Order: sequence, then C-alpha cells, then structure tokens
Amino acid sequence: MNYRPLLKMTEYFFYYVRSFLQKKTFHSLFSILPKIKTKDFRDDCTMLKSKFIRIALILLFFTGIGIFADEGMDWIGSFSSGELEMSDETEDQDTVYYLWQLESLKKNIAPRYIRYLDVESYVSSGNLLHRGILFTYNGLRDESVEICGSFNQWECSEMKRNQYGIYYTVIEPTQIKENYEDDPVYEYKFRVNGLLTYDPENFDKVEDGSGSYYSRFVLDSKDTERQTKTMVLEDSPNEERDLRTVKFQIYLPNAEVVRVVGNFNDWNPEHDFLKKDRKGVFTLEKKLLPGEYHYQFIVDGETVLDTYNPTTNIKVDTNESVSSLLVPERNYALERKM
Repeated sequence: MNYRPLLKMTEYFFYYVRSFLQKKTFHSLFSILPKIKTKDFRDDCTMLKSKFIRIALILLFFTGIGIFADEGMDWIGSFSSGELEMSDETEDQDTVYYLWQLESLKKNIAPRYIRYLDVESYVSSGNLLHRGILFTYNGLRDESVEICGSFNQWECSEMKRNQYGIYYTVIEPTQIKENYEDDPVYEYKFRVNGLLTYDPENFDKVEDGSGSYYSRFVLDSKDTERQTKTMVLEDSPNEERDLRTVKFQIYLPNAEVVRVVGNFNDWNPEHDFLKKDRKGVFTLEKKLLPGEYHYQFIVDGETVLDTYNPTTNIKVDTNESVSSLLVPERNYALERKM
C-alpha cells in the first residue's frame, strides 16, 4: 500500500487543526473517537503498528465528516510566502513551518534560518522536526537551478521546483564546521541553466574577481545551538552512580517564565522552572535515569517544542508533537566519591 498520500494529508491536517485547537474547537471531536466500537474498525487498527498510519485513519475520519471541505483545501493552497517574508527582527524564533508551505511558495525570498515539520521523512529518519537555511530562486522559465557554495566545497546540487516555479532547498547548519569563533558565513551562487549568478533577493554580495558577484548569508548566533542545546552533561565529581545530569536550555530573551514538562515529571507544569540568564537563555539541570524522554517547554503559558532539538515524537494521548531526548547509560565505571 502506498502511504505517501496519507502522509501528505496528515501534514496538512497538523497545520489545519493546530490553529483551531488553540480555540478549543475540536476537543469535543477528539473525545468521541474512543467511543467508536465497531468490530471492523477495531480489527483494522490492530493491524496498523505505525503511529502515523493511525493518525492518517483519524484524518480520514475527519475527512468523511467534512472538515477538509473545498474551502479548507483552498486555504491550504493559498499560502503566499507571507510568514516566510518576515524580517529577522520580527520573526518569532519559535515558529515552526510545514513542508507544504515551502512547496507553496509563490515568490523567492532572501535566505533565512527556519524550522519545519516533514511527516514523510519521519517514516525513514524518525525525525519530524528539521532545521536549516532556506535558499530560494524564481525560475519559472528555467529548466534547471542548482546551488553551489562554500558549505559543499562549491559543488553544485539540485534544488527542488514547486508548482509556482520557485526553486528551493534547505541546507542543514551541521554542514558548517562547528568549531568557529565568528558567526558562520554561507557563500554561494545559483547555477541557472548552466550559468552562474548571484542571489537577486540577497543584498549581501561580494565581488568574485571575475566581474561578477557571489552572495553571502551570515548565520546569526541567535540561530545556532552553541549555548541553547538541551544535552546530557559530562560526569562531575559529585555525580550519582545511577543517574545522569541533563541540562535543559532554550534561548528566549523576550520570555518571562519558562517551564519544562515531560514524562520525567508526569507532565506537571508546576514542577520544573528554568532560570533565565543575562543573555536570555533559560536553563535547568535535572538528574535522570538512562532512557528516552519526551518533553515540551511552556513559555509564558504557551507550549512549544525545544527550539534546537531536531528529534521529535508524537504524544499518543494528545497527538501533540513533543521533543525527544535519549539519556544513554554509562559505558564506563563511575569513580567512587572521595
């Protein structure tokens, strides 16, 4: 069976329903699902082990009762790049886009750091949340557009073309060396129908010595994970034998109160508050047993994913996206405390 159409509709479903759930519109609809008692439905569900296939079935149920009406699909297809055209100063650093938004761009935009959800890749990679630098080019009348840059040794790689003639690609920040002193710089050109050119939407360009230009994009430190990555810390002299120290971190300079909830504290928002430093980074250290943990941050009352953790999962009872962290066991003996 080809699940690609179901996965694509599921991705639309996440974006469509999330905005309504904020208004508590569909809670009553979710509550009726456990009441479905038909034998055929139960038998079919036992055959489906993938969580996303079950979500797809729920989506089909909603489709049957008309939630995805024609006007709903028109709204989905009408994405006009507005959210992605925001300047770095106004864009919410916690914004998460969807793959269909990239596929629905109607104009090229200057490069920028983004985070987006890709349901299709979750099946193969296990990662729902992706991050990177978005590059775009308007090639409606062009047969091929490639990107060549310092991040891939100036080798040219193909860009995807959407239905509006916009070519796009997302370059992961990990392709830039991590041991840098300054903010990393992406130098690049587009190769359009075999000819090299600079990015017309990017005003930061430098002469290349041959009468033309190459474009530059500087990855601002606020977009990196140098100081804001949730991580398992190295053992300290006071470490407990069976526990590991996990440091939860998130960069939110405009936030007032940040809490972390997860399966390590029964999702209780009153247990774990993070402390804010002068740079706007909230941190909390917790002792946890080895294992896999799911968690979210609550920022001034709003639930968000961990900004720089690309590993995500689905919280089964609520169908919410959650960040995932694996705390490994030690592969060495812990020295006895003195």
